[in-house]
Amino acid sequence: MANTRFHDGRSGATHAVEPVVFGRDLLIEGTADQIRAVWPLDQVRAAPEIDPDGMTVLTARDRLGVLSTGDAVLLESLRRAGVRLPRQRTWTRRHWVGVGAGLGASLAVLALGLNALPGWIAAAIPVSWERKLGDPMAAAMTAASPRCEGMEGQAALNRLVERLRAAGKIAIPVDLSVLNDGMVNAFTLPGGRVLVMRGLIDEAADGAVLAGVIAHELGHVSHRDSATMLVREMGFQLLLASLGLGDMGGAAIGGASQLTARAYGRAAEAAADDTAIELLTAAGLRADGLSRFFARLDQAHGQRDGTEDASPNRPAGLVPSWLSTHPPDRDRRARTARPESGEMPFTAAEWAAIRGMCRRKDLDNRK
Repeated sequence: MANTRFHDGRSGATHAVEPVVFGRDLLIEGTADQIRAVWPLDQVRAAPEIDPDGMTVLTARDRLGVLSTGDAVLLESLRRAGVRLPRQRTWTRRHWVGVGAGLGASLAVLALGLNALPGWIAAAIPVSWERKLGDPMAAAMTAASPRCEGMEGQAALNRLVERLRAAGKIAIPVDLSVLNDGMVNAFTLPGGRVLVMRGLIDEAADGAVLAGVIAHELGHVSHRDSATMLVREMGFQLLLASLGLGDMGGAAIGGASQLTARAYGRAAEAAADDTAIELLTAAGLRADGLSRFFARLDQAHGQRDGTEDASPNRPAGLVPSWLSTHPPDRDRRARTARPESGEMPFTAAEWAAIRGMCRRKDLDNRK
């Protein structure tokens, strides 16, 4: 089925799928007849607008995952089954003939306001309300991937976070946790929660690379990007839940799905990159790690697309995670390039403690 992809909401991976309406369910099947998800049709919801690529974005209440499709046959089947879907607009030039300059200016201002509205709302939400939503979202994610409790490694990470917060005068408290999950990924949740996966630590060439990614996530915290995305995607459901007037559990699962499967957008990613470099530089730390990590992403992305020869040094597991939720632009590596100057963020002992945080057998057995 052309133009149909499924973000599973857990690993950040993107799958080519062939969904089909069967009875009162939407079966999301992989290309090898593997059923990846079953969504009851009465729980299927569509984003109010078709995305810039012409895709209709679907989610299901209380289910992880995001389905993006442009398949007309599937969409018509869903409409016939009672699922409310947005219609593709077919505006042409003639629709705008005769529109006055004043009306055009008004529409432009309105469009700008609507696009900026989620950011304005997110900025007005108290951090304490954000944390009310972020806590169950973190619990939903740690239920599948246990938190690593290595005290020395956690203390080193906490010192880095506080050093970066002080350098950037970030008022929002940050709670960073490491999860025992092999994904090469990191997430920012509402209320200043940052989740770093074990796979990212394993993949990082050194502490400067990890610090670069963490500083990038602190950029999202500072700009309140996770709250902005959730306001845009979930609207009043998020606001009611944060006030204790809605289903917090359902909002947490839905919110976690959105944050793990959707990218923030090019402008937000560029701003987080810039903030990361500013934080590291102001703290007197090496700021070249983020660019070096982008180099690894570029390598893996090229090999996935077949534009480079296969190599035994391919960074396994790198493509489907941080890359899928932080898509790189061609110039990100060059824009974030910095000299190898400044203090390393961790001592050798601290870096060893961080890399060993998730190696306890009791954690591995819980996976």
